[in-house]
Amino acid sequence: MGRPGLSLKSAGRLVGCVVVASLAATAASAADLPVPAPVAPAYYPPVYDWTGIYVGGHFGGGWMNDLVTYPTLTAPTPIVPAGAQTRLSPMGVLGGAQVGANIEFAPVVVGVEGTWTASNITGSDITPGLIVAGNGSSEKATSNAIFEATAAVRIGYAANDLLFYVKGGGAWMRVDYTQQVFSGPGSSFNTLQTITDTRAGFVVGGGFEYGMNENLSLKVEYDYLGFGTKNYTFNNLAFGTLVGLNVVGTPLGPQSVSVKSQLQMVTAGVNYRFTWR
Repeated sequence: MGRPGLSLKSAGRLVGCVVVASLAATAASAADLPVPAPVAPAYYPPVYDWTGIYVGGHFGGGWMNDLVTYPTLTAPTPIVPAGAQTRLSPMGVLGGAQVGANIEFAPVVVGVEGTWTASNITGSDITPGLIVAGNGSSEKATSNAIFEATAAVRIGYAANDLLFYVKGGGAWMRVDYTQQVFSGPGSSFNTLQTITDTRAGFVVGGGFEYGMNENLSLKVEYDYLGFGTKNYTFNNLAFGTLVGLNVVGTPLGPQSVSVKSQLQMVTAGVNYRFTWR
């Protein structure tokens, strides 16, 4: 008798066992493979928002350019020739505060700003005078800028956290103008008068601002303040003449003076912005 062959049923069982064993081996190998790390999401840098109300301070330097003109011989005894001019160009330090608000329509930033700046910019110059009653004479003009204030509109372009801007608006300057007359023998006799005024004009300027974080920013700015020409009359001046051995003061009468004034400032500052969200 020969060996009995495998039945069809037995062959099917054998194939099933082989398939099950193969799947079990594949699963065991897959379990030993390292688990892939999760894919990090794409990075998008934050967009800086300039919108908000801010307050801050600034410090820097400024220089004045005043042209003082004696246009007419209004005084009974004039000290300087008609049309005489002297130019004052003093420099000094200044500092103050600012407050403003911005709205960003990316990349355009529109805002308003008010500033107040104290200064110590003072300058003088002497104009040689006419001969008064046989004595030498001269007149000294002094300008002293006490503080400046501005109210302006700002328009800028934001390159994310860097803002470039220009500004323009109104400007005011509190200033002392002093005229001092020297006369008498050796110009030993002198009188002076100071007129304090608040000049009104305009401001134009520009600068850039860098956002350090959501609230703090640093800025550098240049401003030009123009105040035009204004006339002043000094009524309390006198000149001295030698009478015997004494120098006697005689009222000079109205002394007309015009002052064309402008001021330039370069400042660095810091702002703290209150965000609206």
